[in-house]
Amino acid sequence: MSNDTDSFALLLHFTPYFQKLCMKETWQQYGTGENRRMLPLHQAISLLGTPLAKTMIKAHILTGDDCMSKVGTKNAAVTSDPVQFFN
Repeated sequence: MSNDTDSFALLLHFTPYFQKLCMKETWQQYGTGENRRMLPLHQAISLLGTPLAKTMIKAHILTGDDCMSKVGTKNAAVTSDPVQFFN
């Protein structure tokens, strides 16, 4: 996969849908060379909860993805309880 946060945010958003289709684990390869590691997206869903995980893509887009300029900061987006605004 990609080192890009856009792909991470997209995969984080769609992992709950993949889980409904019986996919037990979703991993993203991150880093290069000696710093390469695997990120367990299914564990992130467990920690964040599905509503927040599905909301993160919206916060990511508003705070600057590859296609848009940022409207605010990621920290402000996450700490403002974004689930209440995007459900």
